[in-house]
Amino acid sequence: RHYDTTTTMLRSFRQLRRIQRIIRPSGLRGASALLCAARQVEGKWGRASFSTSNSQKTSVPEGKNSKTVDENAEILFTEVWNSIAESRGQEGMVFPREIMWLGGAPGSGKGTNTGFIMRERGYTAEPIVVSSLLNSPEMQKIKAEGGLVGDKEVIKLLFEELLKPEYRTGVVVDGMPRTKIQAKVVSRLHDKMMQLRNIYRNDPEKGNLFERPIFRICVLFVDEMEAVARQLGRGEKAMRHNEKVDRTGKGVKQDIRPTDMDPALAAKRYKSFEDQTLDALEYLGELFIYNLINAQGSYAKVEENIIKEMEYQSSLELNPETHDIIHELPRADEIIQHARQNLVRRLDGYAKDHEAMFVSVTSELENDCYPLIAQNVIGGRCEYVFNEADASNELKHQMAMDILSDRGFQASISPNHATSSASLQIEWDAPKIRS
Repeated sequence: RHYDTTTTMLRSFRQLRRIQRIIRPSGLRGASALLCAARQVEGKWGRASFSTSNSQKTSVPEGKNSKTVDENAEILFTEVWNSIAESRGQEGMVFPREIMWLGGAPGSGKGTNTGFIMRERGYTAEPIVVSSLLNSPEMQKIKAEGGLVGDKEVIKLLFEELLKPEYRTGVVVDGMPRTKIQAKVVSRLHDKMMQLRNIYRNDPEKGNLFERPIFRICVLFVDEMEAVARQLGRGEKAMRHNEKVDRTGKGVKQDIRPTDMDPALAAKRYKSFEDQTLDALEYLGELFIYNLINAQGSYAKVEENIIKEMEYQSSLELNPETHDIIHELPRADEIIQHARQNLVRRLDGYAKDHEAMFVSVTSELENDCYPLIAQNVIGGRCEYVFNEADASNELKHQMAMDILSDRGFQASISPNHATSSASLQIEWDAPKIRS
């Protein structure tokens, strides 16, 4: 499907999920249920629309247990932060300027698509995969000593990893958050980073270390049918590989998840993503830059979707003060948009208001410049120097550039102040010569 259509479809999916959360516990059916949900969404919740605009930070009610979730998240974050800050000191709490919190439906291709995301955002450090942290020596030691690995241990290990210098300019965190508590901890991390930014922003030595943090929430989405099919396909492929290893004695067997062999378990895993992980990511999506990527279709199509979602947006990524200074300048695409119409307007103006000069410049280009172009046609460029009398005639220079542009050349003026002369730099698509 067309990119805009699929994006609209995915965002509509988010709207339906919010309505489902009201309908399911209400016991209502049919039109009454939908009407009740719509009124709550638009009225009681104070949500004027379901816009996913990053500039609108709407609060979503957490329900009767929200206070407990908030309190637990605050306790968890404070314990982890204080534990690390005690050993490093406040000045050592330098986290990456940009963090991409990546989540995806089962079978959405996070392993493959992470590379596309990193390329588009300019990340050079390897992604931090939370599931790999669980198998780290630190976690294995806790397990060996009979300890339990919970949110506190995982978040502490993740924070300590994020503090490593190699992630300073930006990093993908794959697999966090998975729960609402983890999502609120991520939000508190952003708050704390902003506090440090405000403390050190005028410090000549440390100001560049504590930059304004940018958090991006990225969700790779596929529907349930596609997710189950991909999981089972992955399991079947791994099973064939392992059979070949048994038969030939060559290669290493691959681990096969139970969910990759059982359709019911695969569907259950998807439902867990939908009910827990997606909720957590959508909560953060209301607070930070939210990229919902349609991961169905071919690798090429998904890559195209990622490129469109990851485009640079200065209003979201620059400091507000910086953006306020430069945003009045038109963007290149805004200038280019009307370039052809402006060219036509100028050429017609020359013929009407400066006919003699216009005819003279055209004749000069035909008699003096075009032979030079023909002489250098294979090279794809040449330089035409105006005579000394015309060196400062800016109107003539503009006419020459516009005429050549209309004829399909790329032309620019290059003044030489040392010799009081000016020249036309002319380029075109050179023919390809095969030997």
